[in-house]
Amino acid sequence: MNNTIQTCIFVALAAGSVLAAIMTNDIGETDTSQNRRDIAKQQEGQAVFEGFTAERAVELKITTYDESTARIKSFSVKRDGTGQWVIPSHNNYPADAEEQMASAAAAFSTLEVKEVVDVDNSVHQEYHVVEPNTETLDVGTDGVGTMITVTDEEGKSYSLIVGAKVMRGSQAGIDPRMQRSYFAARKPDSDTVFTVDLNMGIFETEFSKWIDTNLLGINGLDVRQIGIQDYFISLDPQGSPIMLRRSNSNLQLDETDQIWMIENMVQYDANTQEPFTIELAENETLNLDRLNTLQSALENLSINGVMRKPAVLRPDLKITPAAIADEQTSATLTQLGLFGDPNTTVNNLMDLKSANGEIHISLQTGVKYILRFGDVDSTSGSESSIQRYLFVTSVFQPNMIPAPEYRTLPTAVTDSGCQDAEAALPEETDSAEEQPELTPEQLADLKEEIERDNARLKEEYETKLATAENTVRLLNGRFADWFYLIDETTYNKLHLTNTDLIDAKSTELEGDLPGLRNLPGLPGVPGLPDSSTPEPAPENE
Repeated sequence: MNNTIQTCIFVALAAGSVLAAIMTNDIGETDTSQNRRDIAKQQEGQAVFEGFTAERAVELKITTYDESTARIKSFSVKRDGTGQWVIPSHNNYPADAEEQMASAAAAFSTLEVKEVVDVDNSVHQEYHVVEPNTETLDVGTDGVGTMITVTDEEGKSYSLIVGAKVMRGSQAGIDPRMQRSYFAARKPDSDTVFTVDLNMGIFETEFSKWIDTNLLGINGLDVRQIGIQDYFISLDPQGSPIMLRRSNSNLQLDETDQIWMIENMVQYDANTQEPFTIELAENETLNLDRLNTLQSALENLSINGVMRKPAVLRPDLKITPAAIADEQTSATLTQLGLFGDPNTTVNNLMDLKSANGEIHISLQTGVKYILRFGDVDSTSGSESSIQRYLFVTSVFQPNMIPAPEYRTLPTAVTDSGCQDAEAALPEETDSAEEQPELTPEQLADLKEEIERDNARLKEEYETKLATAENTVRLLNGRFADWFYLIDETTYNKLHLTNTDLIDAKSTELEGDLPGLRNLPGLPGVPGLPDSSTPEPAPENE
């Protein structure tokens, strides 16, 4: 091969290489980046997710990164096989998510690319759009974004990593007042960073934002009776449960004056466990502010978490003696702060008592709630984040619905054509006065009117009873599989003692705790007399 032919071959190869470089945009890094930017710019004003339909969304997953602990956190809401929205990250607890899911899906379906920021992955950290992924993150990684994934009913997922807020609006010039705030974002499978106009408030990851916050569904104005059983249960050195009773108090609302009254108040001696009745002194009154706090806490009962009940727990929190005798079952219940009470055994079922007492709330609607306060969650962190187990049941209480007062039908017509119908007359009528005579037709009309009114009262009464029974059934179905976690602040609002209920009108009492009544049976408490130590006799005796 001569030199001329070799030269031609080299020229041809070089030309081919240049042509290939041009076709593959690989002439230089600047040209490659610019070309990718030009292509990405064509997406501005276009939908972020083509083909996504909000109505078909069945799951929302939000993944975040906690820099302080270097852990990935995931929160999700999905529609289960029955059509119910549930929270998989919280044991499939029912979610109140219809509106929120609709808003989240609508936000995704209308999302568009506002402006392309960059096409290189070197800016991901700067704009906080690094993907929250356990496989790619190192401890201390900065710039991690929030990944939102919506899945449709066909199983297709649409994901977006949302990062920092950025100011955009170059068309407005340098005047910052004409600029707008957007979120930087990108798709997980793309390096291109762009801005989106998105309301991140829709994508809450706090559990309480996705559930019915009114756990009990109580209207404070319906509360008519409050029963407080204050006791503490722990294990003795042999591992057997032992109960320390503190007090039992029952309060009743005077519906005429709308004032709470003490029905009875019992205190137990700390040493002997002997009960004695508490009577308010002249300078004492019922602490109505404390009761108002209780009613408000019941209306707005806030839970921090939910856990699924062990299989051994019945919805009504009763258990058989054989089940409680099982060591594994007993250990599980003890950890939760639940203990069998043999004294309540009926039909081979006993009640489960809770470690920190219980409170009974009776409503005028015929529904009674029983709240049992279990042990402290052993996984609670600092003292400020102590969580306690709460167990809730409801029972039908028909005596809370007043029976109707039926009108008595008038007696038969007398020979004179008059009736003996005193029971049918208005209460203010003086029976001694001469009553008008009623014709047989008038008497029949009166009977029909009374029967109609009595039938109406009976129907209304039976409807109230049926409604209460159905409400209890629904509530117990709602509480059947779950128990709850409440924080210490909520617990202290719900868990009352006799001392909480009594308010001193003055502080004339002496001692380190002014205004606190002298309750016997509390030895060793500063400012309170020790019932075991007799008082010295006066010197003049």
